[in-house]
Amino acid sequence: MEGKQYSECQIQNFEDSKLAVTEKDPIMRIKQPGDEIQEGMHGCEEKTTSDTKSWSTGFLMNMESTVAEIDCVSIGVSSNDIDLSVLHPDGSSLPIMGKSSLSEADDEESESHTWKKLGFEPTLPICLKFEDVTYKVTVKGEKTPDANKYILHEITGLVHPGEVLALMGPSGGGKTTLLNLLSGRIKLDSGTITYNNQPYSKSLKWRIGFVLQDDVAFPHLTVKETLTYAALLRLPNTLTMQQKKERATCVISELGLERCQNTVVGGTFLRGISGGERKRVCIANEILLNPSLLLLDEPTSGLDSTTALQIVKMLRNIARSGKTVVTTIHQPSSRLFSKFDKLILLGKGSSLYFGKASDAMLYFSSMGCSPLIAMNPAEFLTDLANGNIKDKSVPSDLEDKFFPRNNSLDMKHGELSQVDVHEYLVEAYAVKEAKLGKTKLIKPLLIDAEPRMKARSSTMEWGATWWDQLSILFRRGLKERRHEYFSCIRITQVFSTAIVMGLLWWRSDASSPKGLQDQAGLLFFISVFWAFFPMFTAIFTFPQERVMLAKERSVGMYRLSAYLLARMISDLPLDLILPLVFLVIVYLMAGLKSTFTAFSLTMLTVFLSVVAAQGLGLTIGAAFMDVKKASTLASVIIMTSMLSGGFFIQKVPVFMSWVRYISFTYHTYRLLLKIHYGCSTSLDAESGSSCKSPFKGLRLDWDGMEVGTMVAMTVGYQILAYAFLRRMKLMTIN
Repeated sequence: MEGKQYSECQIQNFEDSKLAVTEKDPIMRIKQPGDEIQEGMHGCEEKTTSDTKSWSTGFLMNMESTVAEIDCVSIGVSSNDIDLSVLHPDGSSLPIMGKSSLSEADDEESESHTWKKLGFEPTLPICLKFEDVTYKVTVKGEKTPDANKYILHEITGLVHPGEVLALMGPSGGGKTTLLNLLSGRIKLDSGTITYNNQPYSKSLKWRIGFVLQDDVAFPHLTVKETLTYAALLRLPNTLTMQQKKERATCVISELGLERCQNTVVGGTFLRGISGGERKRVCIANEILLNPSLLLLDEPTSGLDSTTALQIVKMLRNIARSGKTVVTTIHQPSSRLFSKFDKLILLGKGSSLYFGKASDAMLYFSSMGCSPLIAMNPAEFLTDLANGNIKDKSVPSDLEDKFFPRNNSLDMKHGELSQVDVHEYLVEAYAVKEAKLGKTKLIKPLLIDAEPRMKARSSTMEWGATWWDQLSILFRRGLKERRHEYFSCIRITQVFSTAIVMGLLWWRSDASSPKGLQDQAGLLFFISVFWAFFPMFTAIFTFPQERVMLAKERSVGMYRLSAYLLARMISDLPLDLILPLVFLVIVYLMAGLKSTFTAFSLTMLTVFLSVVAAQGLGLTIGAAFMDVKKASTLASVIIMTSMLSGGFFIQKVPVFMSWVRYISFTYHTYRLLLKIHYGCSTSLDAESGSSCKSPFKGLRLDWDGMEVGTMVAMTVGYQILAYAFLRRMKLMTIN
């Protein structure tokens, strides 16, 4: 039989709820494909009847009514091969994990074969091994000097291709930190992490898929669009566009997303697909690349037990196709818990157990710690990781060690403190490691994949050329942001402002000095409005897209220059429509200079102002990545630009005159005045004199200085935004 150890031994009576196994003969092991690595002591095979009593205090073998052969293993049996039961106080046996039916096993086997056919290329098997992994952070204290806080302390584990390793423990136990270390996103302080006995390198970046705890996706894109754009950008250049689209369609089919493929993903303020479907979309984003190692951060959070079970079954089928799967899990159901192959139980950054998931309960039972009431295995293990020993038998060693010393007890309830329980479990696991030998505990399988790992480093650097990235990001940007630009709120705001302005300046006449001054006020408001409006819209861009941008850049999805240029180009047609409608309404109602040339030049001036203001907003947002800080600075800049714009004050002190030259409001206002009240160049040339301005101290002859300054500011702001984005932390090891 595959995946088991065979030996002959004698089961002895247990005292103080401890498990003891005496081995008689050496172990005879036959290595077969898919053979699992044993962590712990070996088992025995014994014939028994249904009335045989359980050999563990807290657990009973769920027997059939007829005579059966049972493989009894203290540490090393798969949960699919035995039925585990919780011993109820009244002596009855309550099953918590049952043997999988043949039909379910056949279904999983057929699904795993389907997953094997999913990739366009064979999956490179990766054996992940980590030993004595330690990670600490520096805590800055006000009164005390800086101290180091250990997030993880000497964590050891091993997972092979075809296995699912679960990292379980309470919140703050270090699960996500360990996952980030395994993915290469952060550097470890001490210890070793190897992939097929090789350290982390850039070539592995394309072999590792990482699914974040929070679902990160563009809300206005459909499921099919999301995965298609990801496939076009991430899959290797050796595949054609059609092949990339076919792989996206194949992944949609295999993950059961056909029903919702034309539905928008949705978000906080937009109704879209369900939570389970969103989680599958995020997993599909990583499966597209056919990763060898798939890491997931709490993929079942916020899902009901049935949906969570479907997600874990899918992960198990993915692992059976030859991939290595590591996932963090918070508090799974008993059915979900039985689907894991291996388990690492973390408590306060320390390892309390590593081995087969099905043997975790037996391990704690062997030390005398068993549930006294019917309890979910995951709940029992999480309680122990928290130091909660309530409704559980107390190991005799723990009683002997602490009960004579009342100062170590929590005397309020007469129970052991959580610190005492945690220290005891950590010491017990350290003793187990020392007894079994750490090298034997994490002995990896030999996988000759080093040449293939190195060969991929150059061919998978970018999934698409720079021009293809620009084109794909341009199309994606148009589809995503058209909903934002043409939302009801924005349209109502622009239309209502234009109508109010048209009514206030209804048929204004510039023939009189007073009417001329009124129209100048209208032009100044237009220059201020189309500086304020796009700037504050652009400020929110990068802070809101920060997580998505960091995620996509961390996996090498595209170049930053292609992203920024594609965003700027895709914004141009969207930025032009609303100002055009605004000016048509104002022109018809306010009675401005009614020539096609004046209208066209006014439109171009406003458009130039919009692009410059948007560039400044993007720069401020990229510099702070915080909406409150960016909005505060933008308010000061807008106020300063408006006051120095040339309408409220004409004579500015010399030491403040530089402010108006960096104010796009000032240059926009001067251009609008020149368009509507300036003299033509031909008349100036014939008269040989400068243009006579109706405004004192303001020359309205054309020299092109304002246009050049606005273009320079537009380009300069985009360069600054690019520089600030380059400094953004991506959580990757260079």
